[in-house]
Amino acid sequence: MKENISQHKLFLSLDAGASTLRQVVFAESGETLLFNKIEKGANISVNSEDTTKFIINSIDSFLYKNNCSFDDINHFSLGLAGISNKNSREMLFKRLDEKNITDRTYLTSDINPIFEMNCSDNSAVLVNVGTGSVCIGRDEAGKLVKMGGLGLDKDIGSGFWMGKEVILNLSFARDIEQDENEFSELLDMFKTHFKISETSEFLESVMKRDSRYAEISSIAVPLLNLAEDGNEIALSIVQQSSQCMADQIILLADQIAYPSTELLIIANGGILNNLLYRNSLVDALAFDFRSINWLFPSLSTAYYPGLFSCKILGIDTTIK
Repeated sequence: MKENISQHKLFLSLDAGASTLRQVVFAESGETLLFNKIEKGANISVNSEDTTKFIINSIDSFLYKNNCSFDDINHFSLGLAGISNKNSREMLFKRLDEKNITDRTYLTSDINPIFEMNCSDNSAVLVNVGTGSVCIGRDEAGKLVKMGGLGLDKDIGSGFWMGKEVILNLSFARDIEQDENEFSELLDMFKTHFKISETSEFLESVMKRDSRYAEISSIAVPLLNLAEDGNEIALSIVQQSSQCMADQIILLADQIAYPSTELLIIANGGILNNLLYRNSLVDALAFDFRSINWLFPSLSTAYYPGLFSCKILGIDTTIK
């Protein structure tokens, strides 16, 4: 790419979520030049010193491997989970200063740009259910309103929350009302997923790791599969999660005076890719909305911080 890089005004756009980091370099013309995905969480509120270092190093490595440098990029747009944490932001600014790119960098959350680029009014709400969870809408005055997104340990209904519910169910003796076979299925699912034979030692160690949020939330995928197979314990956890999210959506819709009984949801986060979960959420919302329509953004989340920056800068860019 180096030989013709001067022909382009370049944007590096990065989405750092709690489980995955994605980054892309695209030109003002909309041409995608580079893309990279790292299966590692990068919420900057979790061990901010190491996480911010990891983010900057990932950008450095990404550019270096493609025969580029920080000097080749005109604008950096970073969408970061945990950006509301003041101490973490200050640590990140320190890293940006070390690379001399602070004045070329725009910081935002990992979720806001997705909503901003897919809805310019109050005709839709964004619902994110991944490692964490959050709902975002816009009121009649154009102000963004958020429900949830309080932090990975506090986001009820999230993938991490679902994982903790699985652990809670397995941490005690089987409830007398729980079917013995279904409890065994849940335990086997847990052991198979983590490739372990003993749960107690694993749980003690995983809760001490910075990767605990991504690891524990990863249980949500096999849990949903188990629920689809009819396991009532798994289905109960899924339904509790969807009810928690429905409650947040209803409260958000009330606060922004959502203008219709037909709700349009911009869906984000891996859990909402599951049909059973979406149907459970629709059932939980059925009393308050006549119909639920879904919008799944077609672009990788890596693009949205950069595209949002382009919008703010008045640059009309459409990804090709």
